[in-house]
Amino acid sequence: MRAPFLVLMLLSAPALALDQGQIRSACYTDCEKETGSNPDYKACLARAADTADALLNQEFSALQDAVKAAAAEMEVRPESQLDMLKDAQRKWVGFRDDTCNFEDSLAFGATATGGYLSSCICALSYERINDFDRIRHSILGR
Repeated sequence: MRAPFLVLMLLSAPALALDQGQIRSACYTDCEKETGSNPDYKACLARAADTADALLNQEFSALQDAVKAAAAEMEVRPESQLDMLKDAQRKWVGFRDDTCNFEDSLAFGATATGGYLSSCICALSYERINDFDRIRHSILGR
């Protein structure tokens, strides 16, 4: 019952930076512990990936807001920085998807196909959330 609680906690609060152990738990081991069949396991991983992706979108918006607020304090326009952020995020999503498709291909068509994809999307999305958290707090002071 741990994963549903984690999902509700994560969606109801601002995204929290997760350490590698927490990411491994949220994106891999929680579903292993909570499911008894391969289809249930893969469905659980897909939900975990969807949760991480939704949190990533929230954090992307929060970072955009932080950039706008920092620019307003400095009385400058943030369009250039926001354009760079959007471009970097588009490239990062391409990187994530290519990386995760590669990882999924390592199932070589076996029953794990799809599960590796979801786990990877989940893990890399949380790592990107950590990047955004670092930028907001360490660079922008928000």
